[in-house]
Amino acid sequence: MAGALTDALQQTVETVWSTLLGLQVQRCATPAVPDADVGWSGTVSISGAWEGQVRVQCSEELAHRAAAILFAVERAAANVAQAEDALREIANVTGGNLMEVLPGPSQLSMPSVTNDTASPPRAGGLLLSRLYFDCQGERLSVAVIRTGG
Repeated sequence: MAGALTDALQQTVETVWSTLLGLQVQRCATPAVPDADVGWSGTVSISGAWEGQVRVQCSEELAHRAAAILFAVERAAANVAQAEDALREIANVTGGNLMEVLPGPSQLSMPSVTNDTASPPRAGGLLLSRLYFDCQGERLSVAVIRTGG
């Protein structure tokens, strides 16, 4: 499942960012220091036949750029609440699309956001896939974590 999940994850991320935001993302190599500059995180949990999380992590700047697009405002006018809402929506759409390749039936939780660069979120569980992308010079990572047995 790992190879198929990674392929589905890459395709999903590329499609979500392109269709939802009109932005292109390019997959890149695993950074030397994973998540060091990626303090904003949007997470959705999946429960049911498959238990886990989908986590979208990006910089504050990328979250604000996404908010500017989603809320049709200038980048400078996009506020923190809008950036958090944008990241919630991106996590929700990403998780919803990935549910199609995970065992079901399952349900998607409401998305949550943390924007604390000092302590990125940690989750117990098994990291099944994590991919890194570049979007307009900003880093983005998306992870699928299995939390259930």
